[in-house]
Amino acid sequence: MTSEQNNTPIFDIAIVGAGLAGSLCAHLLSTSGQSVCVIDKSRGSGGRASSKRLKGDVSCDLGAFYVHAKHPNTKALFDRLLNDKVVAPWPALDTTNASAFVGVPKMSSITRHLLGETHFITNTRVHHLDQTSSHWLLRDERYQPIVLAKKIIITAPAPQSAAILSTHSALSSLLETTNQACEGYQSQWAMWLETNASEADVLIEPQNTPIKRIIKDSDKAQRQHDGCDRWVIQADPDWTKQHLDDDKNDIAAALLEAFTSNTHLNITRHGEPHRWFLSRFFANKTHNATTWSAQHNAGIAGDWLCQGDAEGALLSALTLIQQMKDAQ
Repeated sequence: MTSEQNNTPIFDIAIVGAGLAGSLCAHLLSTSGQSVCVIDKSRGSGGRASSKRLKGDVSCDLGAFYVHAKHPNTKALFDRLLNDKVVAPWPALDTTNASAFVGVPKMSSITRHLLGETHFITNTRVHHLDQTSSHWLLRDERYQPIVLAKKIIITAPAPQSAAILSTHSALSSLLETTNQACEGYQSQWAMWLETNASEADVLIEPQNTPIKRIIKDSDKAQRQHDGCDRWVIQADPDWTKQHLDDDKNDIAAALLEAFTSNTHLNITRHGEPHRWFLSRFFANKTHNATTWSAQHNAGIAGDWLCQGDAEGALLSALTLIQQMKDAQ
């Protein structure tokens, strides 16, 4: 190794992305006895299932607002998470199958629990991949080394994964799969607000408005109420596309007006709109749920490979880990 590499920490596996897929991969691999490092460009875990802190211990979920665990494998996972008191059912959203779950006290609690004691590097963007005779070398945007790892897993959104994979020619097959998924993503504006306590439904899906759905976030288990209802607005993706680069003040005005028009509730407080540029992906139906290259010790996972939703991210991770085991 070079002197630069001698000072770089070494792991069995490096995972790029600390969302649901990356965190579950880390959990499964760490519990199998392998040394794992997770790297994320944000300051915490969760990805699109992260939580927005408002004040003190009060937060809300601006992204994925629940997980619908329909598949037997995710049902088994959530049985364990329920036993660990990391998730709770949301019966008001799913009274039939009791398969709607939220993280407690916030959605990002799921990824924090799954990461456990895994080595977690935050505020670091993986930009480039190099390869030694036995390891992958992950570098940041300044081309500085981050970690060395025998195997790598990339769980970032498809366009970000493609940008990383494109830096090494050996990963062309994974890049092809990822590029196909890049064609099917949607952006979405989201924002939180508060009203006086009400009997309004926990989920409202207006028609022919800038809003796709309105979620009563304060109805979820272990959320603080403070005598008010706390809501999250998720904008319609088509409307978002038309207003993707608009001023945030204009976005807020349009969403707040639509909220009031549809609910007839008086808004007492609200936050600034947040733009999820890579909010949701259409599942890539032409490939397996995940892809593992045993030849190159590299793999990809994410919701964009399976269903395009929160459960799909978890199923993608579960399938990838099984593929890695089968390749041994």
